[in-house]
Amino acid sequence: MKIHGPDEPVYTISVAARLLGVGAQTLRMLEREGLVSPARTENNIRLYSENDLKTLQRILELCRQGINLAGIRVILEMEKKEHAGKK
Repeated sequence: MKIHGPDEPVYTISVAARLLGVGAQTLRMLEREGLVSPARTENNIRLYSENDLKTLQRILELCRQGINLAGIRVILEMEKKEHAGKK
């Protein structure tokens, strides 16, 4: 049974960080770099969706391969265009 959709922001930064095995500061840095844009509540609390977590997982995988943030940005854009072309 699905309770929410993949684009619905439901995970707080602490939960997202725990699920991804990184610190909250890492997620804040990736947001500052423009690689991910979590939704915000009225109280300015970050909320991540399942799709945000998948994107972050991909970013972290690329980081572990030694690719810098500029390179990751290019790769994500290429993958996004490739995915859009398949629809």
